[in-house]
Amino acid sequence: MLKLLLKTLIKAFYAGHAGLFLFGFYLAFGVVEASQLLSYHKTLMLMVYASPMILAFVCCFWALYLLKCLFFIRKQMQLEQYHFLWLLAATAKKRQFILWFQVYTVLLLPILVYVLPLIYVGLAEKAFTAVFAIISVIVLLLTMVSGYMFRIINYSHVPVKVYFVFPCPQLKKPYWTWPLYHLLTEQTLMLFLSKILSFTMFTVVVWMFNDVSKDLRVALIGILAAVLAHSMVIQVMLRQETDQLSFDRSLPIRLGTRMGHTLLVFLVLFIPEILFYLQRSAWQFWPFMVAMGFGVAGLMTLRMVLYWIKLDLDLYFKWLLAFFFVSMFVILAGYAVPYSVLLLTCYCLYFFFFYYRTDLKEM
Repeated sequence: MLKLLLKTLIKAFYAGHAGLFLFGFYLAFGVVEASQLLSYHKTLMLMVYASPMILAFVCCFWALYLLKCLFFIRKQMQLEQYHFLWLLAATAKKRQFILWFQVYTVLLLPILVYVLPLIYVGLAEKAFTAVFAIISVIVLLLTMVSGYMFRIINYSHVPVKVYFVFPCPQLKKPYWTWPLYHLLTEQTLMLFLSKILSFTMFTVVVWMFNDVSKDLRVALIGILAAVLAHSMVIQVMLRQETDQLSFDRSLPIRLGTRMGHTLLVFLVLFIPEILFYLQRSAWQFWPFMVAMGFGVAGLMTLRMVLYWIKLDLDLYFKWLLAFFFVSMFVILAGYAVPYSVLLLTCYCLYFFFFYYRTDLKEM
């Protein structure tokens, strides 16, 4: 059975993400001269062992990668050519779990290839606790996703028992809050992981530039990292709009009101990051306004890009890369304020002139 999955499911995953893997390979081995390659990667590995925060960030990255693999398999299982996966319920339960563990291990190979020398360096540096943590995290992640697939195959028809119902009052949900309720009720895991990734990346950036932490550019780099951490959440929100809220275009709502609703959604979504930044900036008004404007402009720009490319994820990752490099250059050059104004202006113009021209059925 594993050979069949290798030729179908796993092959499809690697073929569909070949561009992403090539880009990652280039970042790991193509940006440094060959003579400095070993010292460069050893320095990176030593940084992982030097700080628990960096180690936690790396583990979060592994978790997100496995989550991406999980979402891919769940999506493929809905296709007719992969309905044979449901027949795994007829095999022994122990064999099912081992099979899914093997599948996710093969999908994790691009990371495991790098983890092996990482463990070797940790043992050489006598960082036994960190090495044990790395091995434990990998085994735990593989066990969790394998157990989840085991449950989906065998017990998806069994309703989940509710042992406790939190007494929450029934509140009216304004129209503009529907995307937020969708994230909280149906995309809870993705929202939770994006927030963890956002705070982790923000904290790592501030820690790396601790000697110049009062420089506004450091905070803006942290905000940029938080915006990129929400990139897939924005994609999920737009997907919900195309699948479940396409009827709203027939409602008598002005374009300005629609844009205001989108702005409110992003402000509410970004409240934890805003409060965290306020605490880091000692509640200073101007840095707060600049950072908030930059963050909201970045989120709305990613939404505009998704509209333009019609939810093409392959193109989306390329745009994310371009957005990152351009934004980093602008931040370091000190032009964050005009850059934010330009992004917001572009979004407003695109929204007013092309919103009704975008056919949601084509997404």
